[in-house]
Amino acid sequence: MQDKEIFSLSLDIGKEIIRAGGEISRAKDTIIRINEAYGNNCEVFALPSVIIAQSGEYIQIRHIDNEDTDLAELARLNALSRRLCKSYNEEIHVTKKVIYRKTENIIAICIATASFCIFFGGSIMDAVFSAIIGIVITYCNLEKLNLPSFSVNLISAFISSILANIPAEIGLSLNPDKIIIGTIMLLVPGLTVVNSIRDMMKGDLIAGLFELFNSIMSALAIALGVAGGIFIIKWI
Repeated sequence: MQDKEIFSLSLDIGKEIIRAGGEISRAKDTIIRINEAYGNNCEVFALPSVIIAQSGEYIQIRHIDNEDTDLAELARLNALSRRLCKSYNEEIHVTKKVIYRKTENIIAICIATASFCIFFGGSIMDAVFSAIIGIVITYCNLEKLNLPSFSVNLISAFISSILANIPAEIGLSLNPDKIIIGTIMLLVPGLTVVNSIRDMMKGDLIAGLFELFNSIMSALAIALGVAGGIFIIKWI
């Protein structure tokens, strides 16, 4: 592959790493290492929303629209970058990430939500309702509306809060707070907070602060959504 193709491909991989939930420093390091493997010097400036890089006479920009934590995709991209660094003449392209089957997604959602619900003191029935609500907010496909992540988290938390309070309001002896806790764990940006701290510790202060601010805004959206749902239920 030519220098321009390698440079462009490295930026595509860096973009997908950030979209999959990887650290900014990881994406920058990947871009630099790929170009160095082919004898190209590369300078990279990256934020959670944009990558700007220069290699010789080539300057390219990648806009990063939405993020979705996917550790399997992140591992695949890491393996792909290592192959690029070792296989100098191999034609490699950034393929689409593996799409998990719907059944696998549902099982994972149920295990995650039910486990957190029980961990925080919920009953088996609380865990069942938490799993059902988790499936609902996952497959309501708010992403198709092209809403910002703040709005998606706000609406998802609001729906979770409303649905979690309905069983108790109709007389079932369940714990809405435990159900909500189990459900909103699907929305909590824990990995983003860890990544922001890692980036700041590695010296990428601007990128780390951007990620930390995004995490705070996501947490605020979740809190407002839950509070709004509780307020509506009590008002009704």
